[in-house]
Amino acid sequence: MFKLKVLMIVLVVKIFVVFIGIAFFVVVMFSVDGGGVGGGGEFEDDMETEYTVNGIAPEVERFRPYFTKYAKEYGISEHVNILMAMAMQESGGRYADVMQSSESLGLPRNSITDPEESIKQGVKYFAQVLKNAGGDVELALQSYNFGNGFIDYAKENNNGAYSESLALDFSDYMAEKMGWDRYGDANYVQNVMRYLDSTTGTAGNSDGWALPLKNITITSDFGPRVHPVTGEVNKWHGGLDFACTPADNIMNVADGEVVEVIHSNVGYGNYVTVQHGKNEFSRYAHLSTIDVRNGDEVSQGDALGKCGTTGTSTGNHLHLEHLTQLGQAHEDKKDPRKTLGL
Repeated sequence: MFKLKVLMIVLVVKIFVVFIGIAFFVVVMFSVDGGGVGGGGEFEDDMETEYTVNGIAPEVERFRPYFTKYAKEYGISEHVNILMAMAMQESGGRYADVMQSSESLGLPRNSITDPEESIKQGVKYFAQVLKNAGGDVELALQSYNFGNGFIDYAKENNNGAYSESLALDFSDYMAEKMGWDRYGDANYVQNVMRYLDSTTGTAGNSDGWALPLKNITITSDFGPRVHPVTGEVNKWHGGLDFACTPADNIMNVADGEVVEVIHSNVGYGNYVTVQHGKNEFSRYAHLSTIDVRNGDEVSQGDALGKCGTTGTSTGNHLHLEHLTQLGQAHEDKKDPRKTLGL
């Protein structure tokens, strides 16, 4: 009987030690991610908004009254559209934790099961990081993803200013420090901004290509980048990404013949390739629907399908490529920005 009591005591002690260890881990992660920051109070950002919505899905749009309510409560009413764009990037409105704000409370993802509570906490946290960032929207956005530590890092290494390269450096630094393969989303600012119109316009072209969308907002350039899904560094991006909404038609850039119509749940997702000449092809990826078939003759400006986020994609956008032959390596493709004269 005495031995049994001793074993019971030892078991209780072990359980207590494990519990303390878990609690310590949560506190450390809470601190590193900058979670649990208090509300923005009555902080008023006097910078007028420069952004209007461009690609907010109905699943997020239905929550606009909540975004408006809590943006007013925390003193950032002018940033409702930015908050909704963040929700598009965080969940697309497909999860109850709309703004994935559980982590700002030091909790696992999707711990919040009430959309209004998620939005309230997300707005509260963004208001605080915006205040800490001195009203710099881009710095605040990246800090919403990385945690407040990124603001301190920017102050130490870039005079308190945000830059894409700084975000990548911080991601690499923290990944190495934590012993992880990746840390956060170094492209978070660009991924959010694609749902907003801040610098839209039109341009001429140098090779006879027309624009594939009525409104042009480039969200990711041709060339090496951090892959937005896998986090792989210096992954070659073989095309040009444009912000678009599910309502937008994707338009053919030049006269030609449809040579590929592919439906897929990975990679490019649903995509169309058009041949314009012996050594000239354009490819349109991540479409939600496709309106043409193999062998169709298409004219410049014809609708090929609708903007979507099929395949390996973090949100609605068009990935446009300029190829000189099918099966071409990404590094050997041409930069569509130059072809379009953008």
